[in-house]
Amino acid sequence: MDQKRKATVRFIGRREEDAQQLSWMLSNMANAPFIFEHIRTAQDVAMPKDDTGDDVIVLDISENTEQQFEAMADLAVKLPETPIVVLTGDDEEIGREAIRRGAQDFLVKGQLTTDGMSRSLLNAIQRHQGHRRDGDMAPLLDSATAVLNRLPIGVILVTADSKILFFNGKARKYLEHSDGLVVGPDRICRATLPGENRAFTKLLAETLAPTDEALTEGDFAISLTRMENDSPLNIMVAPIGTGVAGKGAVLFVSDPAEPVELSVETVCRLYGLTPAEGRLTLGLTNGFKLDDLAEQWSVSMHTVRSQLRQVFRKTDTSRQSELVKLILTGPAALQASPRL
Repeated sequence: MDQKRKATVRFIGRREEDAQQLSWMLSNMANAPFIFEHIRTAQDVAMPKDDTGDDVIVLDISENTEQQFEAMADLAVKLPETPIVVLTGDDEEIGREAIRRGAQDFLVKGQLTTDGMSRSLLNAIQRHQGHRRDGDMAPLLDSATAVLNRLPIGVILVTADSKILFFNGKARKYLEHSDGLVVGPDRICRATLPGENRAFTKLLAETLAPTDEALTEGDFAISLTRMENDSPLNIMVAPIGTGVAGKGAVLFVSDPAEPVELSVETVCRLYGLTPAEGRLTLGLTNGFKLDDLAEQWSVSMHTVRSQLRQVFRKTDTSRQSELVKLILTGPAALQASPRL
């Protein structure tokens, strides 16, 4: 912990008397000055301006324990740099279960002391910083996340029961709009409309437990209606993991009305295309039809079809859908950056 900076203890709980007790104890900590903040529910937690990892969350799980465990999981996704210490009633086993689920430590209400809480909070901050920053794999994992955040499509990882494990930056925007695809307090990923949600749930089940029947790409795709947008959200589902405990799925989410900002120069360099062929490829990637592009560029359909045949040959594809998939899942889809 940076001794030059006062860390903030963000207590999340509905009981005002608990907040007053914690605030009083923190004010008496000479060795670890903290700023105290009381927030009634996890949903009210705002993103910090500077998430350095020196702050800590104290989450009251003495009531509605299972619901608070779900809130704790959401907070871990929302604020990955912030350690979480839970406040329990008299059942220490609940505190140990919270640690198994990712909490750094637990405090028992009937056993609170100023010194004990000070040690717990400081140790939680130090352990969490160690877990996040000291491992040899941490930079690599952070870089992998950065790559996913640069994809022009949303990526959502879900468990076999549809609970979200991870989503990239693009998917976050779709989920925050809660239109077409939503996530509730239980972290379950659902479609907005009940009928479409049944189809979406069935699709996930069939993806994770495929039948012996031969399935095409279209069998793993679904379009979800959006109430505030004329175009739907298009979702492609693919299974990941092996074994009962490791099964899950990845959702690739895209908005067909949203233009894909890719570099013509990069596409041409990667696939050996001419500038005209690269322009055509990106036009198709953004959902335009051949006749629309021909009219827009004032060229004949014969010209664009000839260019498309050359693109198919150079990219080893035979259909427009294959070409679009190749571009969106290839290195051209990554936003340029000098370092990951």
